[in-house]
Amino acid sequence: MTAKSVLLTAAAVAVLAGVCLLGSLSVRVQATLVAVQQHQVVHADVAVYGSTPGGIMAAVAASRGGANVTLVSATTLIGGMCSSGLGKTDKGDPSVIGGLAHEFFGRVGARYNSTEPVYDFEPHVAEATFHDMLADANVTLVLNQHVTRLVKRDDDPTVIHALQFDQDLTVIAKRFIDASYEGDLLPLANVSFTIGREGQQQYNESLAGFRGRAMGHEFGVAVDPFDAHGNLLPLVSPQPKEKVGDGDGRVQSYNFRLCVTQDKTNRVPFAKPPNYNASAWELARRLFTAAVPPASRLPSGNLGPLPNGKFDMNNDGPISTDFIGGSQDWPTATPKQREIIWQAHKEYTQGLLWFLSQDPALNESVHDAMRNWGLCKDEFEAYDHWPPILYVREGRRMQGDLVFTQSLVERQREHDIGAASIGMGSYNYDMHNAQRYACTNKTACTAFSLPYAWNEGDVEQNPGYHYQIPYGALLPRKSQATNLLVPVAVSASHVGYGTLRMEPQFMIMGQAAGTAAAIGIQVAIPAPVQDINVKTLSKELKAAGQIVTQAPPTPEPHANCTFQDSVDYDHAPWSWPTTSRSQCCGMCAAYDGCVAAVFRYAGSPKNTCWPVLQGHKHKQPHPRTQGIVSCLLQHEN
Repeated sequence: MTAKSVLLTAAAVAVLAGVCLLGSLSVRVQATLVAVQQHQVVHADVAVYGSTPGGIMAAVAASRGGANVTLVSATTLIGGMCSSGLGKTDKGDPSVIGGLAHEFFGRVGARYNSTEPVYDFEPHVAEATFHDMLADANVTLVLNQHVTRLVKRDDDPTVIHALQFDQDLTVIAKRFIDASYEGDLLPLANVSFTIGREGQQQYNESLAGFRGRAMGHEFGVAVDPFDAHGNLLPLVSPQPKEKVGDGDGRVQSYNFRLCVTQDKTNRVPFAKPPNYNASAWELARRLFTAAVPPASRLPSGNLGPLPNGKFDMNNDGPISTDFIGGSQDWPTATPKQREIIWQAHKEYTQGLLWFLSQDPALNESVHDAMRNWGLCKDEFEAYDHWPPILYVREGRRMQGDLVFTQSLVERQREHDIGAASIGMGSYNYDMHNAQRYACTNKTACTAFSLPYAWNEGDVEQNPGYHYQIPYGALLPRKSQATNLLVPVAVSASHVGYGTLRMEPQFMIMGQAAGTAAAIGIQVAIPAPVQDINVKTLSKELKAAGQIVTQAPPTPEPHANCTFQDSVDYDHAPWSWPTTSRSQCCGMCAAYDGCVAAVFRYAGSPKNTCWPVLQGHKHKQPHPRTQGIVSCLLQHEN
């Protein structure tokens, strides 16, 4: 571990004890906690490591598919970030959230007496809902266990036989699912993975690599990053040597998603950290004295409203709850090292809140705004009201035969991936800042005339349409592991992972992994997960409510629709000959309420009509109909 990971305080070397990473071993079977004997061996059809939302949905799906399932959690609190403060769900378009994810949000809604899914919720409600789903599925849940060793079969090094844990537990299973945020089974299984950011050229991604400057959460004023002696201030790194688009090994920043309130009856004041050093906040002091935030909101915090007067506090601004640079060593750190990094993030966040509440250099309006807020007294009561799980936005990323990339998403403008789809997503490419540096090169740093502090790495850009998630993103290379599925640390580039890494998508991918793990599990040695028939998997997912496509259903042709053999309807971008364009536009104009036209795309049967605009002329066409927009406009005008 480098000094950069514990940049703020020397107290980070103290090991955090008794918060969430340590504790007595226990197992929850249905709703009952029972002690586990030492040297316990548990046999299961499917073993899931990681009680993230993706891991829980994988366990539930596998159990509902007929498998005997054991879920092992490294923490006491289950539910990952949904139960640890991320109550303002990054849902994107909820129309693509189906299956178990939709069921989870529906169950949450029922707890709030709503007949509709509820996507913004209190942490304890999420945790209770996850426990209910596991109990209903009869999943065996083991708490407080870190994996230490993975054992493969002697006669086949691609087949995992067992996992061993740090409290003398061994779990033997036929198939395994790594649902940890960090991808902790990958190195143990000798499965290829990567950390950091690819260069633009590796996968032809315009958003990849070193960004030069951030798209958001950037300094709007020139803040001097040097002290009076010319040394860098705390929280600032030297200017990097990379050029825009170059790859590097940097990890985007993590934070805690605090659950806060202004309710005086349920408010715990922000505490001063035991090793608070006011000089460590000189950069923030210069920023907040140069640009005073509005008194109408919590300074340096993005507040997402939750039920019962609570808020999900997230990063907002150039110096906020993201501990930029502090996450670098987390992905490959040991549990003990992660305790140190966890504590450094806590002290950073406590220090920020205390600084904003008390520092005499700040405007009194900033103090007043901060003092109206505090931690929720009725959340995380076993952890001093502090969320026990750090928001690990990205750890290891598996490298399988298929890598989910920005380019892969863009290619979906032209075609549906069919049965290979195991779900859908819609959220932004969302990557947080990876570093804060002193911008001193006047050729590259042109925002201000003097050297200044600059954040780098933030990307917030919407793909522009919904996309499908391929089954291959969950699969390691067949030569490395044949009975392992990975629905969280999936095979993706940094940019591709930026849109996949939201909890609804983790639930969607977790359900797919669990469903796949249960297919053919009854035999002594199930087939490699790479050989599972995707049509069978797709059928089971759709039967369970998973949304795998938004292509319109294939309707029966209207009597007036005739297929023109001379027209190349299948060829992207559907640029048929001018002589037959009018025929295309008029073919099925009266069909099923279509305002203008229909088209046939590759793979659909002849004489198939696809409605493009239904209802009124302002409705957006399906993304794959963009090629006939000009044709549509002829009929719209």
